[in-house]
Amino acid sequence: MKCTKQKLAVRLCTLSLCWAAFFLHQIQWSVHECFSLLTVSEPRRKLRWKDESENIQKISGQGGQSMKTQMQIELLTGYEATFAAVMAELEACETGDEVLFSVYVVEPGPSSEALVSALAAAARRGVRLRLRTDCSVLSSFTRLCEGTTTLVYRLQQMRDEMPDTVVFEQPQIPTHAKLLTFRKLASADVAIFGGINFGDRFSSWRDFAIRLEGDAVVSELLSSLGWQQIPDSDDPFEARERQKNMADSADGALQFVTNRPQRWEWPAWLLSHPFQGEFDIAPEMLRFYSSFDFYRVAASYIDETGAAVLSKALERGARVELVMPWTPNVYADCNARTLGNLLAKWGGSGNFLLKLHRSMVHAKAVVAEGPSSKVALLGSCNLRQRSLEQFEELHARVTDQTFCATLWLELGQLLQEADKVEDPARLSFTPVMACLHDYFG
Repeated sequence: MKCTKQKLAVRLCTLSLCWAAFFLHQIQWSVHECFSLLTVSEPRRKLRWKDESENIQKISGQGGQSMKTQMQIELLTGYEATFAAVMAELEACETGDEVLFSVYVVEPGPSSEALVSALAAAARRGVRLRLRTDCSVLSSFTRLCEGTTTLVYRLQQMRDEMPDTVVFEQPQIPTHAKLLTFRKLASADVAIFGGINFGDRFSSWRDFAIRLEGDAVVSELLSSLGWQQIPDSDDPFEARERQKNMADSADGALQFVTNRPQRWEWPAWLLSHPFQGEFDIAPEMLRFYSSFDFYRVAASYIDETGAAVLSKALERGARVELVMPWTPNVYADCNARTLGNLLAKWGGSGNFLLKLHRSMVHAKAVVAEGPSSKVALLGSCNLRQRSLEQFEELHARVTDQTFCATLWLELGQLLQEADKVEDPARLSFTPVMACLHDYFG
């Protein structure tokens, strides 16, 4: 009873603070709107994005043969590998190519400074840039909790200095997807996405990203998020070719799963209700954890909603091996409380293994092992209610066996390095802080 009253008091206090923040936000927006009416600003310039007809017209340097568009998929392990892959793609971009840079966090440091410089150099070469990063109250709150800063202002400066080639977008929805695409006129398009942000602080974090190569699969990825519409064609032959390229690009080895909120909704956020939109990741996770007998999972943050997802497998007697960080950068109390509850419920079943890593595990990845093959699910979405029901997220379901086998081994390595935890008492937390993490996470 005492715990219930405490939780209720925390919730009422939190709601009061959030309503105050809401009214301050509204006042700030009204002032901004009034100021905008008194100033004259240049209309926002939109970049033209290539459609599939341009991809079909790509030719190689010899013999006029169509370029190969068969999908290639590669697992990138850790910050250094992902950073190197991004820098290599940027340096390879030429005049007329297009780069989409959409991330959640860009923090100061030598690596991110080098990245911003490479973006600016590409724009000066005539590469068109679309820069997109989360500037919502959520990312501001996260920076406040962690005491970190951002390089968003550098991206905005780049837009101001080179408006003909650079667009900076501030989404009106909470976007947690981390995605870069490189759309090229003279070679195959490339996409890099997953859980990795940019900043030197993340260099030691354990995380994964996916590198995809192929014109059609990159178009399919952008279309899955609603960021590019695949146009219809009046030419039956061209339409058939486009459909064939889209269907064959992944060869059944890849499926994109996304969350696409329609707008920011203050009432739903304050009440922790789902936003309006298309949220496909949670249903896919529930199907995924209801279909196999053995799972290796790496996660950074978890609440009771995420625990319910994992329990879908444990309720069937499937084995779940979970690795998470001992000391996450945020939501530590909520993690400890939720993991303690999982251990109390499933620790004696013999099917649940919990290991905590001394390094910051930031991955959102799982591989399931079936009778004859493996399947992976990874991307940007955390095992938390707001990630699953409110945020824009990007995940991929991968059945390419080489990729899945590699990720299975990487997860095994993380599990081997981590400490086994069997006693919930080892997971200390403060109930008030756990409730706050629940609410603001």
